Amino acid sequence: MLFAACSSGTSGSATTTDDGSAPDGSFPVTVDHAYGSTTIEEEPKKIITLGLSDQDPLLALGVAPLAVSPWWGDYEYATWPWAQDELGGVQPTVLNGGVRDDSNPPVEEIAELEPDLIISLYSGTTKEQFGQLSKIAPVIVPDKGYTNFTITWQEATRATGEALGREDEALELVNDLEASFADAAKDHPEFEGKQAIVAERFKAGETIVRTGNDVRAQFFSQLGFTVADQVAELTPNDAGEIYVPDERIDEISKDLLVWNVGFNPEVRKTVENLGLYNDLRVVKDRNAIWVEDEVVSGAFTWGTVLSLDYALDEMLPQISEAMN
Repeated sequence: MLFAACSSGTSGSATTTDDGSAPDGSFPVTVDHAYGSTTIEEEPKKIITLGLSDQDPLLALGVAPLAVSPWWGDYEYATWPWAQDELGGVQPTVLNGGVRDDSNPPVEEIAELEPDLIISLYSGTTKEQFGQLSKIAPVIVPDKGYTNFTITWQEATRATGEALGREDEALELVNDLEASFADAAKDHPEFEGKQAIVAERFKAGETIVRTGNDVRAQFFSQLGFTVADQVAELTPNDAGEIYVPDERIDEISKDLLVWNVGFNPEVRKTVENLGLYNDLRVVKDRNAIWVEDEVVSGAFTWGTVLSLDYALDEMLPQISEAMN
């Protein structure tokens, strides 16, 4: 995987109001979360997003971060194309030299940047790390039900808005995107009740199926599909992943099979060369689709209020074609 290089950042906010500034929130704000509560006394101006995709909901609210964490994708400021315009000319620092290291947040580097708010939502921030970071600035982490990389895009957007004193505005963004999915489902009644499987491959011999609250599974649930919570007798792990060995690949033959492979398009050849694969009903019926474009696959995987809007526009025609 490639990562954007660390660059010197300039702090500031992207514009959303007529006078060229982000709208003011209402302060002080106290945010309850898994490790207690955090009070933000006044509007933060220098915000670090520590979670892997936390910059997106912040940018959606018209505020550019001082620094961001790298995830994957070789894009400037660790910000993908669907969110670049929202930077508004701001150049955030990419933490840790652009190298992802979830278990060791760069505390000293963060302290040197002197933030007045740290947002760590799509992350695995521990209570000990929370304590370290809280000595630098107020820290926002998820509620108990959303820790360790399980936060939904809706909750990440809402919590970001709450920290900015603009929760109502954040909820409007959530409602707008949910309405887009609802409209798409209404326009495509053929999706209703059909079974969809979202599959990926990272190593030989097995396929990962996404289930539960995983954003890739929820993408199809919001379009009216049903998404299996298990495959045969195989059940998901805590991350909502089911590991299906190649000798059981026939179990993923449902009404729609979605291969998310933009991070490694060569996987398609491997899958199509599997002995059982081309005999699957879903393949013979041409109801298997491949998400091979890096940006579309990235948007689908990032699963944020900004990226999902992009992914919906790009993927809906392909899904519709398969189901018709």
